[in-house]
Amino acid sequence: MLLELSAVEARELKQALDSALRVLLDEIAHADQRAYRDMLRERYDRMEQLTRRLEMTLEGNQVYA
Repeated sequence: MLLELSAVEARELKQALDSALRVLLDEIAHADQRAYRDMLRERYDRMEQLTRRLEMTLEGNQVYA
């Protein structure tokens, strides 16, 4: 899937992802069940990868994935 964003939209999406990542880290830290914590960690990793790709795009490097 390809999604085109304006620079403003990309910055706002990155801010939303950064906020969600902070919330996820807190939730991971407080998760009691290992399976749930692992699922949250996998979600965190996927979202962190999206954030890195978005940062590359904001820096002017086109990223297709």
